Amino acid sequence: MIRLKDILEDTNRVPRKKGQHRDSTSHSDLYTDENPKGTIKGLKFTTMEDAQDSVSKIKASGKSHAHKIQAAVAMEQRAKVMGKTEIGGVFRSYINSIKKSK
Repeated sequence: MIRLKDILEDTNRVPRKKGQHRDSTSHSDLYTDENPKGTIKGLKFTTMEDAQDSVSKIKASGKSHAHKIQAAVAMEQRAKVMGKTEIGGVFRSYINSIKKSK
């Protein structure tokens, strides 16, 4: 089983520097937190229950529609990288449901 800790130890993740464009190959967005003030705390994707709780936290966060989608997409991608496609599906379902409502 691949663990997030192992991935983070194996690679040097570098946050984007001021003025650096989003598609730069010299930084990583998936595991770096470039704006801690806007972070929705306590999001997890270890189990299905964790993912459902995380979706509830995203819904109740009071953040903008775009921020909620961005948080859910990041969690979906993290789950998929770890090989947890079913858990990623929980986040994808939420993303699709709020896309339809807007």
